[in-house]
Amino acid sequence: MKSDKIMVVEDEWIVADQLCNNLKDLGYMVCSTASTGDEAIRNVEEERPDLILMDIVLKSKMDGIEAVDRITSQFDIPVIYLTAYTNQEYIERAKQTKPFGYLVKPFKQNELYANIEMALHKHRLDKEIKDYLGRLAKCYRGTIESVSGAIELRGPYVPGHHRRVAEFAHAIAGEMKLSDFSIEGACLAAYIYDIGLASMPISIIQNPGQLTGLNLTLYRNYPQMSYDILKEVDFPWPVANIVLQHCECYDGSGFPRGLKGNDILIEARILAVAHTLADLTSHMAFRNAFPLKQALDEIKVHRESKYDPDVVDVCLSLFNEKGYKGEQNKR
Repeated sequence: MKSDKIMVVEDEWIVADQLCNNLKDLGYMVCSTASTGDEAIRNVEEERPDLILMDIVLKSKMDGIEAVDRITSQFDIPVIYLTAYTNQEYIERAKQTKPFGYLVKPFKQNELYANIEMALHKHRLDKEIKDYLGRLAKCYRGTIESVSGAIELRGPYVPGHHRRVAEFAHAIAGEMKLSDFSIEGACLAAYIYDIGLASMPISIIQNPGQLTGLNLTLYRNYPQMSYDILKEVDFPWPVANIVLQHCECYDGSGFPRGLKGNDILIEARILAVAHTLADLTSHMAFRNAFPLKQALDEIKVHRESKYDPDVVDVCLSLFNEKGYKGEQNKR
């Protein structure tokens, strides 16, 4: 017998019984059955099947598509829809849940077998790819963290500054429901956004707020310098462009290119708030750290001018309403 556990969701008990018998004949283990969406969700939590065969029309308020949407938001389990319905509405809704198959009743046993085997195989391959990308991301992260430590040696930041920026960016991006992929890219950019400062005289980077003339022009070129360094690295994420845009302002008054609004990558808009918050609440060579409340007030003042209002609102909510303290995130 195969070791794969399959859960059947079907509200017609005769059909469900026949399907379970077919699965057993094919050598699969039927771990549970369900006749409603709520029951299916409960069974998934208890049984953790390897695959779900889901009828779309169920005798409950929640249909199969809604049940799958809820299940796949929490569990990495492949789903094959089994249905007699082929109208466009059902197909379009089902597509949004990214199923591994869509079998139209009545179907033959060999069709069921082929769909199950292909779904299980594809899911295993997807998991291998995710694991590989996870290892790759860990390698990138380790390298970039080492580089950020070298940047901090030149000042004006205290050790661990870039880690704090990454923590803030991670928290804000997560609260804004960005994908895990986008959050990872924002965090990597947070570790290395000012790599271009490494080539500047220390007198310029020690107190950027007091610069004028040629020195100010030189300082404002550091995002471009950082981009020029990072664009040669073949990141899976748009790290170089995030870094290039993190000093752009929501109203278009930033640098180096004067981008505005949604023309600025969302990761860069998040990084702009995260690095400002970390800067203001850190001790610098030229000033003491701001209290957190004062730093948040400063960011709020520039809502819609320097910073994306949505990003600012999420940041303020995290600290003022949800009690976020800036602990080190566990990526």
